[in-house]
Amino acid sequence: MTTTDQAKTSVIHFPYQSIQFIADSNQCQHLADDSVKYLALEASGMVRFLLQDALKFTRKCRRTKMITEDFESAMKMRYLEPAVGFRLSNGNLPFKTTTAAGMSHREVQCIDDHEIQLDQVIAAPLPKVPLDISIRTHWLAIEGKQPTINENPEIISKADLTTDSLDPMKSLTKKRYNLDASKIKTSNPHELSLEQQIYYKEITEACVGSEEQKRTEAIASLSTETGLHQILPRIVLFISEGVKVNLMQYNLAILIYLMRMTSALLDNKSLYCEKYLHQLFPAIMSCILAKQLCVRPDADNHWALRDYAASRCAQMVKMFSTNIHGLRNRIVRIFRRTFHSERLPLVTHYGALVGLCEMGQETIEEILFPIIRTLGDRIVKTLENPSISPIDKITIDRINGVIAKYVPTVYRASRQPPDDIEHFKQEFGNFYGQRLFTQVSQLRQQPRSTTQPTQNRQFSPSSGSGARSSKFPPGQASPSSHHSNASSMNSSQSPARSMNSSSSKQHPQSSTVSLTPANSHENVIL
Repeated sequence: MTTTDQAKTSVIHFPYQSIQFIADSNQCQHLADDSVKYLALEASGMVRFLLQDALKFTRKCRRTKMITEDFESAMKMRYLEPAVGFRLSNGNLPFKTTTAAGMSHREVQCIDDHEIQLDQVIAAPLPKVPLDISIRTHWLAIEGKQPTINENPEIISKADLTTDSLDPMKSLTKKRYNLDASKIKTSNPHELSLEQQIYYKEITEACVGSEEQKRTEAIASLSTETGLHQILPRIVLFISEGVKVNLMQYNLAILIYLMRMTSALLDNKSLYCEKYLHQLFPAIMSCILAKQLCVRPDADNHWALRDYAASRCAQMVKMFSTNIHGLRNRIVRIFRRTFHSERLPLVTHYGALVGLCEMGQETIEEILFPIIRTLGDRIVKTLENPSISPIDKITIDRINGVIAKYVPTVYRASRQPPDDIEHFKQEFGNFYGQRLFTQVSQLRQQPRSTTQPTQNRQFSPSSGSGARSSKFPPGQASPSSHHSNASSMNSSQSPARSMNSSSSKQHPQSSTVSLTPANSHENVIL
């Protein structure tokens, strides 16, 4: 072995005393000698590998000296956490030349150690912790078109490709001077024309306005127009944000109007609403399961909104479950999860109950039948409470009505006679067992054709079947909407502003009573 090889080996090899000192510093005083030797060999080998990898980074960067970043890169490559601390500004160790005594006055290179004040070290700001490597997803293509985002490659048109092939120097000049790498964000032109912007403004203000005739015409326009594709994302965003705002303000009237807009969009056969389900479903589910929808829940008819939103939810599941895998199971799981929490109020249980019943006979038999027993025990505990609130009494009556409407009919269609009252009590509990047994017995004595439930209730968005045709074509705004509406609404007022502030003043909560017939909560015409 040559002197150079001995010098390299001595530099890389960790001495036995160093490993023993490190072990004593970490309160490991009783390590065996063989263990210390093994640790010394492992540490030496790891440092040797890291130095070799760091040397590769140095050579790849066309440098002659290794810097600290090369060693940190080598540690990251071997999945080791790099050391975070004080780092040299230029990456090179500052050497100074001195003359060693007793060695024929030879010049020796040594590190110039500066004295560092402890106060400066404590007061110095800590360096930033390096970010971990993470994976994020983005859309490569949406319906065959590549979106223009930073993660996707630049889209080069056919004309640019032809120009680059005919004049290569032009593309080289552009790359050399980095003409396309401007960091200034350019403003995108508005995708809607002036007529479409006017239509959006008029249609949103009419849907949440105070005039019923304009509201009826606007809902009819949303359900029949065929040119709403460009405005559809704005309308969906208007509905989603409107539900969020008015849920906080307990504005029941505006929530009903927004659900009518949702129903109109779903009834429009020319619209493709599948791409906006992530905005529509949370708005609808919030109207079904919200703890409070109005200022006076014991007086206002918020049950109509929950029933109507549940029917719209069932309609959406039926429309899109064939294209979206597991959509029905996800919605049913949300409804079923509410019954496992006793902290939620009974009105939330009512909304989940109506939502499951609107899903159809299969969902009632598989999901709702096992839940009725738990729901009955919750109702018994509520009734035994001497300080029961009026809203809880009304909610219990509503729950009993829904169960009496759907469960006996489904039980009659799925189970064969004879019926046993003990079996009913065992399956549905003591609270609902006796009631359901009596109702099923009465149904079996009646003809089957007269007891079929209406699974999907049809809520007319207009005041009559002969609703007026639309006056708001998306390509051209109606002249009457500019002149006649100018006296009834402020043209400078935005739809969001009218929805948040002015609509709450124009629609007092007392007006919501007239939205639903007082004698029944089942046949609701919103």
